Parts: sequence; structure tokens; C-alpha cells
Amino acid sequence: MRPIVITFLSVLVLLCAGQAYGDFYNVQLSGSGGFMLNGADYEGVIDAGMVGTWSLEVDDSLWPDESDSTARFDYIWETFFAGNYDDINGGEHWLGYFNSSTLPSTPIMTLDTTVPGGILGMNVSFTVLVRDYYADGILSQYEKHHACQMNFTYSVEMPLGTETFADHCGDGSGSNGSFNFLNPPEIDTLEFPFFNQIQTWFCGAPVEEGTWGTIKALYR
Repeated sequence: MRPIVITFLSVLVLLCAGQAYGDFYNVQLSGSGGFMLNGADYEGVIDAGMVGTWSLEVDDSLWPDESDSTARFDYIWETFFAGNYDDINGGEHWLGYFNSSTLPSTPIMTLDTTVPGGILGMNVSFTVLVRDYYADGILSQYEKHHACQMNFTYSVEMPLGTETFADHCGDGSGSNGSFNFLNPPEIDTLEFPFFNQIQTWFCGAPVEEGTWGTIKALYR
């Protein structure tokens, strides 16, 4: 039974050490895409904090085709926004929720980096806030196209990571204030700065062989 105990303790020590020494990244992005385009995706470059590219994948498989922009927007608005109106005085707005509960699959954010190197993959939950500037509960063209606010919550997923991020978990958040609904062929631009703070830590479970004396020495 002793080899089993040694293996378990080795794993436990390595896991605790990995979680204690996490890495923090302040990442700034810019890119383009659009909810009114088939795919509903965005992609671009990493401007600061890392070197590489990024993409946001949103499952729009249930949304009308981009060829009928009116039907597509009406579906998005009625499904995600219309029922979420807040009439707080001076801050009236609609809030759309995009996550595993409101979409057929979870949105994915991917950072494909050359520095520090490797792919950082994250499950995403995000909101889009559309301000009701006229405080009348009616969406205007100005409100539809005027710098809506996106807020992101990230969950770093170990199976999606490679190289630097292999066997890593983590979390984070991000925000951008330049989201717009633009009809094709126009594309939306998420302008720099698109701020994100991400923390990762080792959460794999490698096994290191050792003697009972080696394990005891770690606690002296």
C-alpha cells in the first residue's frame, strides 16, 4: 500500500504548488465580426499583454440567415434583449445574455499566442448592454448602432490549452464598449482597447515517483 500513498501525496503536493503560483495577464484586443453575419463570430489581433491573434465563436445555428437582416435582427432582439429591459431612472437599458443557457452551445474565446506561446481556450459568458437614451422603452436606430457595452466572464478550460497553457485552468473577465448591430456587408469593429484580465494556474495531475523520505522532507 505504501507506493499508492506516496503517489497520492506527490500528486497533492504538485497540485497545491501549481495553484499557488498562477500567471496573470492583462490583455488588450481589437478585431471585427458581427452578430448580423453568419457565424456571429469576431476575430482580430492581440494588441498588448501577449502576442498573437484571438477569436470569439458564438453558436448562431438557430438564428435566421444573414441574407434576411430584418428577420435575423428581430430574432436576436426578441430572444436575447426584449424581455430584459431595466427602466432605472437615468440608466434605462436592455441587457442581452449570451451563454450556455441561452445558446445551443457555450461561446468560446481562443487566444492563439506566439508569446508566451500556445493556445489559451476559454468558455465564455457575456452580456451586451444597449442603452435606451430616450428612456421610452422603444429601440431606435441610434441606440441600435451606438457603441453598446459588452462584458465577459471567462473560464479557462484545460483541454483547450496547448504549450504554455497545457494542463492549465483559470478565470478572467473583459469589457468592450464599441459593439454595434450592423447589417451586411458592413462589419462591426471591437476597437482597441478591448480590456481583459485573465489568471491561469496549473491544474493537471502528473505523478512524480519518489520515496517516503522525499515526501517527509518537503514538510521539514
